[in-house]
Amino acid sequence: MARQNQNVSDDIAFLRELAEAGRDRPMVGGSILLMAGGLYGVASLAVWTLLVTGAMENWMYGGVFLAATVVYVAALVWLLRGIPQTGSPYQVATGVAWSAVGWAIFVIGVSLGVVSWRLQIPNLMSAFPCVLMALYGSSWIVAGTLMRQSWMKAVALGAYAMALACAWFVDQPAAWLLFGLGLLALLAAPGAVLMRQSRRTA
Repeated sequence: MARQNQNVSDDIAFLRELAEAGRDRPMVGGSILLMAGGLYGVASLAVWTLLVTGAMENWMYGGVFLAATVVYVAALVWLLRGIPQTGSPYQVATGVAWSAVGWAIFVIGVSLGVVSWRLQIPNLMSAFPCVLMALYGSSWIVAGTLMRQSWMKAVALGAYAMALACAWFVDQPAAWLLFGLGLLALLAAPGAVLMRQSRRTA
């Protein structure tokens, strides 16, 4: 009986070591974060440029981001093929968290668009950058906690701060400038870091 208990304890210890070892592996999906942050960051800066130059028409908001979304979806299908189908429990958990946030962003964006149309409140969509940055911040908190990466938690705080900044400047073109720079700094740049880490461990 004592021998069986020892074997069980050894097995549990071995499984714990395997799980803990997974924390040393980088978070997957860096290429997707780099692409999304870069693409929508540039789109936001394009909106800001159109606003400050006086060339913006109402239809251009949707046009710019619709074009960005078409490119994003096409690139996403290609990038997903390069994402490993297996990983450590921590990699899987962070992947699920980011995937859930991606779907939440899509549903919230469509919902705000419908509410804006139904209530005839065009400016309602101006709240979307704040919501998106808050969701990104929450994803980085989860990833930083699971992977024990303090730099990810710092990125999360930056995303939360950017959400508040976009809210403060919501009635000014500067909101789109901040949003664009925020996407580049808090999504694209960390994605590039994760891609570099993945290459080193490959």
